[in-house]
Amino acid sequence: MAKKYVENININTRLPGFILLLFFISFIFSITAACQPFIGKNSKIPENQSIALLSDAWEDVEKLPEIPQYDIQLEVDFKNAAFKGTAQIDYTNLEEVGLDSLYYRLFPNSGKSYGSGSLEVYSVEVNGQEVQTVLSLDDSVLEVKLSGTLIAGEDIQITISFNGKVPRDFAGDGYGIYNMSNNVLTLAGWFPILAVYDDEGWNLDPARSIGDSVYSDIAYYSVELTAPDNLKAAATGSLVDSRACGDSQICHSFVSGPVRDFVLVLARDFEVISKKLQGTKINAYYLPDHRDAAQNTMNIAINALKTFNNKFGPYPYTELDIVDVPMNGSIGVEFPGIILNSSIIYGDTVFTAHEIAHQWWYNVVGNDVIDDPWLDEALTTYSSIIYFEYNSTGEEYQGIFNYFKREHQNNIKAGGDDLVTYGLDHFEELGAKHYSLIVYIKGALFFHSLREKIGDDAFFEALQDYYQLKKYQIASPEDLLDAFERSSGEQLDDLYQEWLYEKQ
Repeated sequence: MAKKYVENININTRLPGFILLLFFISFIFSITAACQPFIGKNSKIPENQSIALLSDAWEDVEKLPEIPQYDIQLEVDFKNAAFKGTAQIDYTNLEEVGLDSLYYRLFPNSGKSYGSGSLEVYSVEVNGQEVQTVLSLDDSVLEVKLSGTLIAGEDIQITISFNGKVPRDFAGDGYGIYNMSNNVLTLAGWFPILAVYDDEGWNLDPARSIGDSVYSDIAYYSVELTAPDNLKAAATGSLVDSRACGDSQICHSFVSGPVRDFVLVLARDFEVISKKLQGTKINAYYLPDHRDAAQNTMNIAINALKTFNNKFGPYPYTELDIVDVPMNGSIGVEFPGIILNSSIIYGDTVFTAHEIAHQWWYNVVGNDVIDDPWLDEALTTYSSIIYFEYNSTGEEYQGIFNYFKREHQNNIKAGGDDLVTYGLDHFEELGAKHYSLIVYIKGALFFHSLREKIGDDAFFEALQDYYQLKKYQIASPEDLLDAFERSSGEQLDDLYQEWLYEKQ
């Protein structure tokens, strides 16, 4: 585990920033989603959700099956760092088998990155009837027992009432993603989220000390937030409206397109710079005295969105928020449509570009972060290098590669090389530094070697094909590797074997 405080960071020097990114690798989180088998009819975009999507994205979204729809009422007690809410979830069984139970994750109860907070469920109904529930895995797994088997294609409505307590000032050694500090309330993992059912069954892994803990399905979210009227809120999705709704209270209505989670940040002192690019409104939320950093953030975000839209495919949502928050050890965490960057490095090129790249390679295209963490992290790292290639000097770009190659060769000489394709269980045993050297550095060098072999045209054609074909789904390593063979017309097993499946 990396040290808990970042000191002497030069945010104006890009290469050291990239090195710092690698050092803090285990704290850069991504949330990915499962691919539901496409059983049953396609769905129309739910009412109001379309405002969170660019019009060019509607056609793809309307091809989706009946993905879950969360309608959540949330009331925040800012003074006491607490909240209560009710989630109504419309769920269709998209699996090929009948289900006797549904499983939800209560991640704040797992500790680790969430600190010493809690999330308690006190009532569950299915189609209006109370049902039996069972807690397990340190109360981070909630089994909802159904009265009968939910057959493939059948739909039900689950209503869950819950409340939560948020730790203050990183109590319990949390990272700051579920935390109250400096009058900033950060809420990740604040509601019961449906676990993933895939070819392994229900995925109920414990929270991790490195890498990612949350693995969740694509869903629509509508969130009605009631909070003190002196707070400003940044959130996944788009704001529909705000209105007074009680004594010194304000009600915000948010909706999302198809995303893998919903995150909120509330603060008294937030200010915001906003600009629109190619239909997407970019918001840089910042705390007092950080306006220059916010302007840097905005400039980076504009360039990143231009570059990634061009090279990978269009970002589908109407908003992207980059938020200045207090954090503890963790310095950058991506969530759907919203990025949390530590106040210490807010405005830094490396972290902003990296987290924006994750919007393509974790939110729109998902993967199993427990079994295949390299699939999004190695590609995101190389994507952030692509940002430097098109938005910085050749000296900076080459300096990054020189550093990567040197670290990789030194690791080989030290006998530390490993398989990029190992799962997170393997890397957790060996620690964050090893994870960084293999998944991020060696993984990024794999993509660069691949690009050199097949050429730019085939390389970017493959990424665009992969993005389009696996949009809103869960991708496998084979999906990505096959895309490169299709675009190049070459058989690439030897290169894959050398970089992904062998130690050097």
